[in-house]
Amino acid sequence: MKRALLTFTLTTLLSGCTSMSPEECKTADWYNVGYQNGLNGNAPGIIHSYTEDCKKSGVTPNLAQWIEGFDDGTIIYCSPDNGYTVGREGRDYYGVCSSKQFLENYQLGRQEYQRQQRIQKIDTEISFIDNQLANNSDKKNAKQLKEKRKRLENERSQLLTPAINFNFSF
Repeated sequence: MKRALLTFTLTTLLSGCTSMSPEECKTADWYNVGYQNGLNGNAPGIIHSYTEDCKKSGVTPNLAQWIEGFDDGTIIYCSPDNGYTVGREGRDYYGVCSSKQFLENYQLGRQEYQRQQRIQKIDTEISFIDNQLANNSDKKNAKQLKEKRKRLENERSQLLTPAINFNFSF
């Protein structure tokens, strides 16, 4: 029970960032809205935000059409190839897919995203150190900076070198 309540609360919070104007509510094609939400991997609780937004303009979303569109969009979103893309782009995943392959690919893509983020951070740190070294006459501090720069270069090199794993079964 606690888990279900936590999941519902989390889904509602995550979907609370989307809103619709009164005009959008009045002209919405609810199948297409649901389809786009599913295609983007949005949390299903996003419909609650639309319901609240549209209540102000006297419009009630067509839930059946929205669900049909959401389900159709989610089928495409949950394709295994898209799992890697979603993870690689650093996009959040809201648990809408049941495909094991999607989840595995998402994790691989997410790892690649995190690796690229770390490389960018290292590049920024190295650049900062280079600027400090160019403007620093303190030999003791310069030595520490050069050591730190070398450690960062080694880490960067390891991140750029692909890991190769061999699995042998006999």
